[in-house]
Amino acid sequence: MTEVPCLTAVMPCYDEEATVGEILKRVLASPFIAEVIVVDDGSGDRTLEIIEKIATLEDRVRVIRQPFNMGKGAALQRGFLEVTQPYVVVQDADLEYDPAEYETLMGPLLDGRADVVFGSRFHGGGHRVLYFWHAVGNKLLTLASNVMTNLNLSDMETCYKAFRREVLDSMTLEEARFGIEAEMTAKMAVGGWRIWEVGISYAGRTYAEGKKVGMMDAIRAGWCVFRYSPAGERLARGRARRTGPQFAPDDYSAGLEASLQNLDRCVNYPDWISSQILPHLRGRVHEIGAGTGTMAQRLLSHGELVVSEPDPGFAKELARTFANQPVTVVEASLHEAVRKVDADTVVLVNVLEHLEDDAAALRAIYESLPASGRLVLWVPAHDALYSESDRLMGHYRRYSRAGLVNALSNAGFRVLKASYTNTLGAALWLGYSRVLGRRPTEDRSAGLYDRFLVKPMRRLEAGREPRFGQSLIAVAEPS
Repeated sequence: MTEVPCLTAVMPCYDEEATVGEILKRVLASPFIAEVIVVDDGSGDRTLEIIEKIATLEDRVRVIRQPFNMGKGAALQRGFLEVTQPYVVVQDADLEYDPAEYETLMGPLLDGRADVVFGSRFHGGGHRVLYFWHAVGNKLLTLASNVMTNLNLSDMETCYKAFRREVLDSMTLEEARFGIEAEMTAKMAVGGWRIWEVGISYAGRTYAEGKKVGMMDAIRAGWCVFRYSPAGERLARGRARRTGPQFAPDDYSAGLEASLQNLDRCVNYPDWISSQILPHLRGRVHEIGAGTGTMAQRLLSHGELVVSEPDPGFAKELARTFANQPVTVVEASLHEAVRKVDADTVVLVNVLEHLEDDAAALRAIYESLPASGRLVLWVPAHDALYSESDRLMGHYRRYSRAGLVNALSNAGFRVLKASYTNTLGAALWLGYSRVLGRRPTEDRSAGLYDRFLVKPMRRLEAGREPRFGQSLIAVAEPS
């Protein structure tokens, strides 16, 4: 086996000032390492300072900063986007896993026996003796994963997963926290990749020494074992999600127009949305995809406003609505509108999910904004909530927080805020749309929710950032 630099180590890092310097030294000592991508996940200690100092001395180290703590899975997703080498390994920022064992991991990859190699802590390597129930939990999760994937792994939860870059490119990852281990395993199995397992040593640490995985992470991992299995994928995404928004034009137009008209009759819900958007506006505001003007009427309180809309019918309605008000109406697609309109803040409320190429749209907005500009997004959240209603409304996708942050970062933005909102709305959307097969934006259901539930929900979430919700709000600036 030839030891040539061909490996990228992706290292998520959160509050690891005591160990990150030493582990980076050990990683860089490996003859296989061509680059190390360290993703600082919003550390509150000296971690970022330490890794940035090392990066100034070692050009193989690249540092990526998450805007706030988002979890190991989100950090890995961000780091994976930057990989340039043919092989990838996941490396924690503590000292539990030894980079000297990269040679063992790389063997089956380099000699063509495997596409993926798992480093098993229970298969031949020495380990520090610590928590019995952690070992039981790991084995139970591995057993459950094996049942769902038909693999015979001994350690699904291991950090050390090495794989060819093609494996990484084949997966769209979603989990923001430790559940990403189960997700990656399931998707590697579904992809039919050749998986190998080798024994490694393991120097586990105690909670006093900084261990972060807890009981709730184990419960979430158990859910992810099912969620990302073939059966879980079918239930979570449904037929509509797999086929995409392949609607007849009349069905789409009717579904979208009916939904907008029903939401126009609501008062509390659009008030709640606008209350979360208004504090982030600055200067001249451009709302893209203004529809019938429900949100524009509320954004007017900020000041100078431009609204653009690609649909000729909606554009004419906007012109009539704002005929005697200080609002400029532009009939144009997103790409045309950002070229025509000079704005300090661009706002998209439930628009980005309608665009097949959302990456190109974000890049176009980025290029149109001044250095001091701002983008405010409101999008539907959680891919697992995708339903027939989404399809009929022309939604190509729903977003996870990590996915949206990564999309914005890739377009060149620095993310200031990305938060879930409307927790109860997520539960109701799941039950009403996925279970009952009805459209949550129907006149009666939307009206009842607006009248009786929005105000209590608004009070409940005041000053808090929910861990899930029906929607996501994000605020970003050009970096």
